[in-house]
Amino acid sequence: MLNLLRTDQTSLEEIEQNVRLSIRKLMEQGIKEGDIEEAKKQIVREISEISDNPFSATIASEIGKEFIKPSLFLDIGATEKKRQDSIEAVRDVKNIIRKDQIIVRKGEIVTSEHIEKLKALGLQNPALQFQNILGLFLINSLFILLIGLYIHTFHKNVFTDISKLILLSIIYISMMFMAKITGEISGYLIPMAFTSMLVAITIDSILALWITFIMSFNIGFIFLGEINYMIVALAGGLISIFSIRKATQRSSLTRAGLLITMTNIFSILALGLIHRSSYQVILENSMWGALNGFTSAILTLGILPFLESLFDITSSFKLMELSNPNQPLLKQLLVEAPGTYHHSVVVGNLAEAAVEEIGANALLTRVGAYYHDIGKLKRPYFFAENQEAYKNTHDDMEPSLSALVIASHVKDGVDMAKKYRLPKAIIDIINQHHGTGLISYFFHRALQSNGSKPTAVNEENYRYSGPKPQSKEAGIILLADILEAEARTLNSPTSSRIKSLTQNVINRSLENGQLDECNLTLRELNKIKEIFSRIFTGMFHNRVEYPDEDLINKLKKERSPIEGTNKKSSESDNQSSETKKNTNNGHEINGTKKEL
Repeated sequence: MLNLLRTDQTSLEEIEQNVRLSIRKLMEQGIKEGDIEEAKKQIVREISEISDNPFSATIASEIGKEFIKPSLFLDIGATEKKRQDSIEAVRDVKNIIRKDQIIVRKGEIVTSEHIEKLKALGLQNPALQFQNILGLFLINSLFILLIGLYIHTFHKNVFTDISKLILLSIIYISMMFMAKITGEISGYLIPMAFTSMLVAITIDSILALWITFIMSFNIGFIFLGEINYMIVALAGGLISIFSIRKATQRSSLTRAGLLITMTNIFSILALGLIHRSSYQVILENSMWGALNGFTSAILTLGILPFLESLFDITSSFKLMELSNPNQPLLKQLLVEAPGTYHHSVVVGNLAEAAVEEIGANALLTRVGAYYHDIGKLKRPYFFAENQEAYKNTHDDMEPSLSALVIASHVKDGVDMAKKYRLPKAIIDIINQHHGTGLISYFFHRALQSNGSKPTAVNEENYRYSGPKPQSKEAGIILLADILEAEARTLNSPTSSRIKSLTQNVINRSLENGQLDECNLTLRELNKIKEIFSRIFTGMFHNRVEYPDEDLINKLKKERSPIEGTNKKSSESDNQSSETKKNTNNGHEINGTKKEL
């Protein structure tokens, strides 16, 4: 108190202000009865922080401690009254609903009590349900419109193919149902990659990317904006498309399933770390993501063969199976028409190389070439490549009949392909690989037998029935087929003659209009010519003639020592050495080097 009397007026005012502010702040926070000591310590800290003079702060702290009083008291009566009011205001729905209890039976009149139970369980809100359904319908309508516009603009071949549109619709609707069902277990179990792979394999990889984006956003809307589900579905779907883009074996889907699993786990882990989820939650979600990847691969493996058969899909997997030499038709072709089989293999390799150069479907081209002449199996010995060297069946036939037999192999091939259920794309190649071309050999024979009078011979009887090639693959097979047959007639197949023949075949096909409907450009035809010329030059390269074995033996005898001659032993040794040198592996004979 003595110190307070010695304090000047300014310091007293400062002490008063500091005490007033500190007490007000502390009392506003509230002081319980058992917290008095802690409150006194706090007021000392508060005054020390706001005071500039340590002497004044000490005095203010002592004064402030005297004013500290409890301000928070437990009113038991008022608290109990509030508790009872709250209990009465809320109906205890949990106590009236038991596990497995039937809420309302079929045909039972719904009472107010039933409605309260349904509301408590979140099952009775007609307005909300209607709004959800309407919203999902509208957003799906928008997505379907976007998909339709995309297909119409960038994939006209799909837009005009009703079977592919039906297939795409079935995949889309099925995915929505699967998302709703699997989402009840976990949103990370939704097999988006399954849909992506099916669209990529059966229709188009680029279209599959667009479908994956649209459907991933749709999954987000179905689960009320759950972005985690949408991101995982999108990542898994995209990686599945890239993993099977060039796959040709069904076993590749197993690898795709592993990549999808790894991508899902990585995405779930990243999202879990971003949202600071517990390790237990991340591990559980990762297990669902891993199951998602393997489930997608298994579903694709199981369903794809049915879709291929039902919608006549020519997938790369189906084409690889058809290219197996153990396929019934190819095996029959090898045994009954080996010349045609060899011709088809050469045409397939030739056409495949050209198609790869221009960016068309190389696998379809090769397999189509393997089967393009299967119609010759009906009458194999009517075709030159299967005939014996000394016998030609057509020598005793009329040219018109011979032309009819030759032309019929196209129709026979189509009938045989349908019997063995080959894909439509292969059947189209069989039907179009000669276009409406002229069977020139028998047409010329007919002209000669009629005194070269064109009016006496109906040219239409000596043409294939068509149609002309409708695709780049069919057009290239037509060119490769003609070129392979005509190249065999070259007496001296030099590089310049092969190039000239290739150019003539292409020019002749253009002039006859056989390539008018297959969309091959002049630039592409020039690339095809270069590929054909290079391959045929390699096939018909010159070989050095091997020396006759009898001639070699004769020369050996002439150069060997003669028995009974009186030559010096040194001369005999020299001659023997020279003979060994001249006959060493047949590489040098009479001093002339021969390359075998």
